Amino acid sequence: METLLKDIRYGIRSLSKRPAFTALAVITLALGIGASTAIFSVVDAVLLRSLPYPDAQQIVQLREVIASGGQMAFAELNFVDLRERTRTLETVAQYSGGLTTVTGGAEPVRVTAFRVTDDFFRVLGTHPVVGRTFISDESKRRERVAVVSFGFWQLLLGGKSDLSNTFIKVFDENCAVIGVMPAGFAFPSTAEIWVPHELLAGPSTRSAHNWAVIGRMRPGVNIDQARAELSGIGKQLKQEHGKEMDAVEFTAISQQEYMVGNVRSGLLVMLGAVGFLLAVACANVANLLLAQVTARQREFAVRTALGATRTRLARQFITENLLLSLAGGALGILLAFWGIDLLLALNQKSLPRLNEIGVDARAMVFTIGLAMLIAVVLGLVPLFRYYNKTLEASLRGTARGQPNPASQRLRGLLVVGQMALTLILLVGAGLLGKSFYRLLQIDPGFQAESAVVMQISTPNAGPDKKRIEEFLKAYELLRERGIVPEPKADLTVEQKRQLQFQQQVVELVSQVPGVTAAGSINRLPLTGNASSGHFLINNDPSRTGQAEYRIATGGYFSAMAIPLLRGRTFTAADQLNAPNAAIISQSVATNYWPNEDAIGQTIQFGNMDGDLRLLHVVGIVGDVHADGIDAPPTPTVYANALQRQPSSQLAVVARGAVPPAVLIPGMRQAVKSMNPDLPVEFRTLEQVFASSLDQRRFSVVIFSVFGSVALLLAALGIYGVTSYAVVQRTQEIGIRMALGARMSDVLKLVLRSSMTLTLIGAGIGVAGALALTRLMTTLLFGVTATDVPTFIVVAVGLIAVALISCYIPARRATKVDPLVALRYE
Repeated sequence: METLLKDIRYGIRSLSKRPAFTALAVITLALGIGASTAIFSVVDAVLLRSLPYPDAQQIVQLREVIASGGQMAFAELNFVDLRERTRTLETVAQYSGGLTTVTGGAEPVRVTAFRVTDDFFRVLGTHPVVGRTFISDESKRRERVAVVSFGFWQLLLGGKSDLSNTFIKVFDENCAVIGVMPAGFAFPSTAEIWVPHELLAGPSTRSAHNWAVIGRMRPGVNIDQARAELSGIGKQLKQEHGKEMDAVEFTAISQQEYMVGNVRSGLLVMLGAVGFLLAVACANVANLLLAQVTARQREFAVRTALGATRTRLARQFITENLLLSLAGGALGILLAFWGIDLLLALNQKSLPRLNEIGVDARAMVFTIGLAMLIAVVLGLVPLFRYYNKTLEASLRGTARGQPNPASQRLRGLLVVGQMALTLILLVGAGLLGKSFYRLLQIDPGFQAESAVVMQISTPNAGPDKKRIEEFLKAYELLRERGIVPEPKADLTVEQKRQLQFQQQVVELVSQVPGVTAAGSINRLPLTGNASSGHFLINNDPSRTGQAEYRIATGGYFSAMAIPLLRGRTFTAADQLNAPNAAIISQSVATNYWPNEDAIGQTIQFGNMDGDLRLLHVVGIVGDVHADGIDAPPTPTVYANALQRQPSSQLAVVARGAVPPAVLIPGMRQAVKSMNPDLPVEFRTLEQVFASSLDQRRFSVVIFSVFGSVALLLAALGIYGVTSYAVVQRTQEIGIRMALGARMSDVLKLVLRSSMTLTLIGAGIGVAGALALTRLMTTLLFGVTATDVPTFIVVAVGLIAVALISCYIPARRATKVDPLVALRYE
């Protein structure tokens, strides 16, 4: 221990005598360690750490599988049959939800509420901190109930432990709050309130895929056994119900895999990229250390002469570098906190388990371990410099100031490695940047400029049980006689009131000064709120199609600047009892009426909302990339919002002749004039568009930052090697100039050796990039992983930066005075 303390004291004194070297080494290591810690924190929370539920490995997500192999959510009747037949699953539950307005707390709020079956919390194995969760057949009790999140309880219910006489209004139903979930419990991730699923019943068929399903496997059952049983149950149900059922089988996916599947490859690529950045940083510090070792050559030679062994020197090297690494790690942790905030800001909506991401104890242990590993590696690098040298050779070389070939080769190898790794990072950044540019060139189908979106969750009108009964009877007739009767319009009083409210909101918004067009839709494109299903063509059960189903007003298409290609949009003539009008996107017309006029055709989309009235096509509009700019245009059927059953979700879009910020106060006032307690949210349409690209922007920014830092470090590395070579060869250069060498000759001499290293590194980097960028294929759009122009531009750019870095010390070499050089040491 005493020896260690001596090494530490000596190391501190040694580093303090070289402040420039120490500061540069610490900052370089801090950049690499900080970036590594930030990325590790994200990967650890999202991919490596088990879900925060008891025996989380036993929780699975259940999906229906169609004939093409695609997966989709569950239909309720399929769930009911599955629950009765499964033996490998201990319990299963279904859930569905979305944003809604909740009153009864400290203030009206717009939060995400989920309808769940009784066993939902039992599947997750989580118990409330206050009160209880649902019991069997909770929905049959006279009193409606709800379970709330810890945050909702604290902020809006005052955090009181006595929940008696605590009521909130959810989905337009007064619910008694019976339980509070623990802090940090978030399933699904945005959930704030859970209510029994029967609180808002909808149509129950085998083609309405509205429910997510989770299950807990029995002890001793593995996922392969569960999949085999589920597949068999799905196939049995398909045989029993035939065309009534879309799925051909069921499957199970580990809940953790289901949550992270979309981001796993991207995060692993990020982890690999930060590893490359760390390697570049370490190579840069290693080069600095080699230069310092050469400068301290006399010191080490004398210490060896006085009896210091190689082991003793190695321990001193490692101790000094441990001090550097720990200082870099400490600064890196501070950078990691900032980096985590940046990562979350860049990728808020596509990263799962956001509440678990942070620089915690595991990240600290990772950082300390990384710093110690770096210290050992960097401590051994200079030792290799002297490993095979005898004491006599060391002293002789010190006295003469001779450059060491082995040291030069090692420094050259480090530069080659830096260049290769930097080129790989830059190629990755270039490919992602080009992909992002290609995405921005795609026409989304609407114009995002000069428009603002107002999101509202209106009170839910409740289910129309009479219509649901008609719907189910009609499907019985469909199976028996092959026909579907069209009912008359018969909305409940509450539904008619909600339709009137939505119509008045749109009218008031359209009157706001500066608004040129206004309309509403239940699900806005690019927000992830897709709802697709099958429809009947001309009420013929033998002719079916599939499309997104959205409910909009006539002004929506003008507000979004979606072009009308044929026919008309919705007008005042489309009253509730008039034939229901529909507008279809171009791809629907092309897919299902390729050789005939789609105008005047009819569609029956009853499985989406239980409304069996036929939709009469009155117009065709352009396609919209509703599911994402990187996804194909979405075939969509737009029903008239003033003729169909109303949705509690409302997005009002207003396009103006003035900036969007000017429109927002007037739009807010329009809603307050009708319902002052109704919370609203505003975003520009440009923000909606930009947020849909968060995940790709995240990859581009991270790779660009890593590539830029690596390029800076590589440039410093080649600059340092060239400067060091110039100093070491001062006598040689002076002799050459004394013998008649021109300045251009000296310049070529220095540049040739340095650029050779650069070209070798670039060549290795190109080969490495060709192999490794294939792992990024899922992150690319419109660009191949071997895009030749990107490789050429990056390689040329890297060589140009290296040339500039080499030129500065090379130019300085041409200024050497031969007389001074001949007296050098």
